[in-house]
Amino acid sequence: MVEIVEVRKNPLSVLFLVASVSVFFVAQATDPENVRFLAFNSAEWPRRWYALVTYGFVHVDWNHIIVNMLLLVWTGTWVERLIGSTRYVLLVFTAIIAGGLTLLVRQTAGIGFSAAVAAILFYYHFAFPWKRELPLGLPNIVLPVSLLVLSTAAIVFGWLPAVGHFPHIAGALVGVVFLLAFRKYHRPIDDDSGES
Repeated sequence: MVEIVEVRKNPLSVLFLVASVSVFFVAQATDPENVRFLAFNSAEWPRRWYALVTYGFVHVDWNHIIVNMLLLVWTGTWVERLIGSTRYVLLVFTAIIAGGLTLLVRQTAGIGFSAAVAAILFYYHFAFPWKRELPLGLPNIVLPVSLLVLSTAAIVFGWLPAVGHFPHIAGALVGVVFLLAFRKYHRPIDDDSGES
């Protein structure tokens, strides 16, 4: 995870981390209500249209932000290096918006970077499906397939209703679609050249 400190190689991953952690600490140090205007709530659409993006940077629960930011640091830095910062920002914001649209369609509310994390995870793990980077030497493809099965089962059986399963699936689909579009632009992850 030392990759996150190499700001020049992954500036947007660092920016997303700082933005999310900053909003979280404002909520913790004051009152979560102080960041509520950034959260998405379909009842306040379209008056708070910007929340379709800003909700992705809002977390008020320690577990939520720790998991999302660890996954951002673990995989996001590599995806940013793989496709470059311009394509990476498109991936992240498209996933956040796609996740937000599921909240709008389902007429509910939501917060968190999870849709973007799903896009990043699915992008990376499907780009290198047979690399064995998971615990127990499992191939990468096991993680996204397991997450998709679990999210689908959770929707069908009503498990963990407070979790945004629909935004997760929307983000995952964005990750796969962007992989199909961006694979030809991949560069070596340790490449120090400019944007491609």
